[in-house]
Amino acid sequence: MVPESGLDSRLSETPLNVFFRNPLAVIGLVVIVTFALMVVIHPLLMSTLWSGERGVYDPVTGYDAPILVATVVEKVTDPSTEISLTDARIADITANLGDVIEKRVQPAPPSGTHWFGTDVFGRDVFSMVLSGAWATFVVGLSAAFVSAMVAVAMSISSASFRGRTDRVLSRVSDVLLLLPAPLLMIILAGGTRGEFLTPINFGIAYGLLAGASTAAIVLRSHALSTAQRPFIDAARVSGASGWYLARKHLLPHMIPLAAVTMVSSVVGAVVAHGFASWLAYSDEMTNWGAIMFIAIGFSSLTGNFAWNVLIAGAGAISLFCAGFYLVSLGLKDVAFRGNEKTTRRRGLRSTV
Repeated sequence: MVPESGLDSRLSETPLNVFFRNPLAVIGLVVIVTFALMVVIHPLLMSTLWSGERGVYDPVTGYDAPILVATVVEKVTDPSTEISLTDARIADITANLGDVIEKRVQPAPPSGTHWFGTDVFGRDVFSMVLSGAWATFVVGLSAAFVSAMVAVAMSISSASFRGRTDRVLSRVSDVLLLLPAPLLMIILAGGTRGEFLTPINFGIAYGLLAGASTAAIVLRSHALSTAQRPFIDAARVSGASGWYLARKHLLPHMIPLAAVTMVSSVVGAVVAHGFASWLAYSDEMTNWGAIMFIAIGFSSLTGNFAWNVLIAGAGAISLFCAGFYLVSLGLKDVAFRGNEKTTRRRGLRSTV
């Protein structure tokens, strides 16, 4: 049992204080801000430091493969100075044992010039990762807002009007739950070959599917629980309409949990978009999923597996999603504190 003075002190904290009291949430916020800065930094670099070297650092058409001077041997013992006859003839069909040839290294490992190395086409991977941040934010944030609006609208409608409205909306959520949003998006991407699924369209479509299924089910249970509280019954008895109850009483209680739902939708949408791009259902060459696809699908062109490219794409997606997940932990604390404060305001003693 928390002492009353201590409980009152904790409940008097602002939502920001509650959020920043969670160190994991703060780390997640730093990660998200870092990716947001990437969106701003890339065009600045292209217009300033890289303006005279667009042929090197352009994320789509840039090229800067290092040159390897090597001796053609039958069996390679030192990869930095020797090259096998088979590999040599890929670069020069007339090469013979003992010849000294020059070969472009694609992909190239990280270096001072190219921090993340280059891909199989000689493009700077760091520039590609920076360029892909914009599309990822568009997908994630559009999915977050759409899923939250759909889930809140469906859950409040179910709790306010009950009856047939609740049954119909519940059946819709149950059906969509059997076909997870990420899987449906992959099917849709394959059916349209990516022509329709621009980042904004992908985010909106994912938000509609996720908001009407998993998110709506979670928020519906919370809305129904809120609708059973005495002050809701009192408002209903006094003649309040369903729209009045939804707007004045249910919606304020749904906002904290809706914020958590938004963050969860970001993670799902970004992973689904990355996977669709990895399957080549996207025309964006610098999407992080497309970067992973290029790393795996085109390695056979050079015979060297692009570990640096794969790690860059997968790492960007993982860190981006991890940042939003950690932020959701802080938002959950805020939501719990809001519910606890509401209960306290109603004259009930909370126990923790």
